[in-house]
Amino acid sequence: MRKRLLFCTITIIVFGMMSCTSDEQKAQKAAYNYSYEMANYKLDEAEKYATEETINTTITTGKSLMQFVDIDYIASDTPAKIEVTKTEMTSDTSATVTLVKNTPIKKDMQFTVEVRKRDGKWLAHAPQRTH
Repeated sequence: MRKRLLFCTITIIVFGMMSCTSDEQKAQKAAYNYSYEMANYKLDEAEKYATEETINTTITTGKSLMQFVDIDYIASDTPAKIEVTKTEMTSDTSATVTLVKNTPIKKDMQFTVEVRKRDGKWLAHAPQRTH
């Protein structure tokens, strides 16, 4: 009986620890998912990981430009591989994630994605620029 109780207790603790994902990990995952979909020209999928502002600017612009992109080029430039290299938590609700993109055509392209926590969910955020 004691062994069974101990086993159950350990199992509950392990599963509890596995379900506790830090904000840093969630921010990384949001940046990765957004970047992966964008890098592989899946803009509709990328919307799931983006703030409304990002959808209205970056993704909408990308969709309008897709009509001018050669389909053969897209095929030759995919699949893209994305790797998170650094995450900087800038506050409790924002982070900057540095990633590296490799495609069959382009190698070691480093870039950053700003992510924001909105309604408890981490999303890629492209800040509006005013000139």
